[in-house]
Amino acid sequence: MYDFDQHAHRNTELTDAVVTVQQLGRFGLSRRARTRIDHALVYVSAQGTYEPFMPPERPGTTRRFTAVYEVDTGVHPLRAEFALPSDNDAHEFEVAVELTWQVVDPARYVRSGCRDVPRLLSAELERAARPVARRFPISCSAAAEEALLFEVGHGKPLGEDAGLRTDWTVRLRRDPANTEHERELQQARHRMELQGYEAQRIAFYQHHLAQGGVQAWALHLAQHPEDTRLALDSMQKNQLDLLASRLEQVKALLGKEGAEAHELRATRQLMFDQINEALAPGPHRPSSEKAPSDPPPGYGRRPFPPAGPKAGS
Repeated sequence: MYDFDQHAHRNTELTDAVVTVQQLGRFGLSRRARTRIDHALVYVSAQGTYEPFMPPERPGTTRRFTAVYEVDTGVHPLRAEFALPSDNDAHEFEVAVELTWQVVDPARYVRSGCRDVPRLLSAELERAARPVARRFPISCSAAAEEALLFEVGHGKPLGEDAGLRTDWTVRLRRDPANTEHERELQQARHRMELQGYEAQRIAFYQHHLAQGGVQAWALHLAQHPEDTRLALDSMQKNQLDLLASRLEQVKALLGKEGAEAHELRATRQLMFDQINEALAPGPHRPSSEKAPSDPPPGYGRRPFPPAGPKAGS
């Protein structure tokens, strides 16, 4: 009859490696204890000594012992999560630990009194990792992880005082609130970059269309056909600006200080032709290509006075 029994089997997830505890009578057991072959036995004497028997060894007699501990010596996986502070207490690193543990010194394990291996190992790792993580800002999770693996990994082995052997690795990442904040900043920067790029493209088309740089933007459209709509919009705006400028010229000419009516006959016709061409569908040529090389007859000159009456008339 056992004083303590976890009723553990091979698939049981253990927190304590001690599977059973049994007090022994004055003359020892009447029969040898039945234990699994992969479990160690730790016998305790009346003098307080601990004598381990690794599998498959077993004692020949138990008369000098008062109790026996059955200890699981298998390899057990463990996953743990906790938080570590960064250099700013407002932000914390989230830590995920992948670890395996095994009792390699059963007598030391029993003597340590450990009854919760995951809590023991998580606490030791957190104490060792906390001063390392505090040296890094929250944005440097990769550097903090590398330093933690190196410094803690080369320090005192986890669980050594409890007779354990451990293999472990950790992963550090920023807390969700900080990660979301960084994602929003990146998206905002991306939108600003796109807006700046669009502004540069618009300025490019407006400048070259205003200057009549047909070859420049035609070459660009050949390489970037997706900009066709933007070019057409810029062409329309350019034509409207040109039209507005010419209308202002007409108003100035027709004002009180303008030229006389007979001087404006050819000018009116030229302006009407250009306005009709600007409003007509299809691409337009720059105004410099439409202007005639010579002014129309009578443009900018006063007519000669009529000749006097002929002699004899």
